[in-house]
Amino acid sequence: MFDTVLGIPVHPLVVHAVVVLAPLAALLMVLFAVWGRFRTWSGPLTPAVATLALVVSPVATQSGEALQRRLPGNEAIAEHAELGDTLPWVLLAATVVAWLMWWFWRRDRVGAAAPSAPVASSGVSKALAVVGVLVALGLAVDVALVGHSGATAVWQGVGSQPAPSGGDD
Repeated sequence: MFDTVLGIPVHPLVVHAVVVLAPLAALLMVLFAVWGRFRTWSGPLTPAVATLALVVSPVATQSGEALQRRLPGNEAIAEHAELGDTLPWVLLAATVVAWLMWWFWRRDRVGAAAPSAPVASSGVSKALAVVGVLVALGLAVDVALVGHSGATAVWQGVGSQPAPSGGDD
């Protein structure tokens, strides 16, 4: 199911969704944690993007495992697969924290006297903001490690060999 589409491996097709959505979710979590105007403007955008990344990540993982079965014995691919197995769990943590940040922020906002009145953050919201920044940093590092190992597995040796000569000069 996660092997190929029209003869093309699914993994390179879906992995780019994770490569875009996971760092975007991390960035949005940091913005949500530290910038009040962003929280007001974005609403549930941050947890929605994190959820979307979470939904796509198992497809990337499963399709990567299917591709790995087609390319056995490659140590770089095995390392990439090992690193990739952690990403859905990190995304799960980020998604849970993003939804909690949004929910507690919304709860604090509903408790305000008027919609335009300044909203005092609860202690839980402040603690979640700190946790959110830390989880976002962890997510960014994990995505970078997985992505780098995948790029290394694909591109190792490319360009390091001399170009074939074009003939007699």
